[in-house]
Amino acid sequence: MKERNLVEGRLEEVHSSLRDNYNTKYTGGFVPLLLMKKVLISSCLLGENVKYDGGNNSIADNHFIQKLKNLNLLIPVCPEVDGGLPIPRVPVEIMKNRAVNKEGLDKTAEFINGAKRALEQAIKAGVKMAIMKSKSPSCGSGQIYDGTFERKLISGDGITTVLLKKYGIKIFTEYQIEEAEKFWKNQSFIKHSV
Repeated sequence: MKERNLVEGRLEEVHSSLRDNYNTKYTGGFVPLLLMKKVLISSCLLGENVKYDGGNNSIADNHFIQKLKNLNLLIPVCPEVDGGLPIPRVPVEIMKNRAVNKEGLDKTAEFINGAKRALEQAIKAGVKMAIMKSKSPSCGSGQIYDGTFERKLISGDGITTVLLKKYGIKIFTEYQIEEAEKFWKNQSFIKHSV
């Protein structure tokens, strides 16, 4: 009985912490069990200088990204670099289902290799969601550049995003952080009767 009271006390501490940190209400005699899920994220969104031009697209100051980082729950990936492409590199866009750079060289093999590496990391960590760089030929979700290198957008997904989606990983972009946070909370906390 004493052991059960200790467990219930610890769960109540976790419950209070969650309520305070996430403004989440748990009612009806249930308490949350913490099952924090790791999140795959494009490295450039964390401020890593891995873009084709050697820059980044940092959103590292976002409150949700900071929380995940502080909890050590982010898995940064750059499929293009992980697939063997240098920094900086010639820009690549998707043309007829191929990753082709502005000089006309086919880089599809590198993109596929990087996508496989990202998927391996996601599977190993039990990832259920990813925050990926919008419009990227690797990480874009919903829209990518059309292959003309004139910054025209078309409907479509980057090569890594296509693979992650096939494995049931929910994709968000840096413009969908609120939705990503809601999804993460729903995946990370379950109600459990004590």
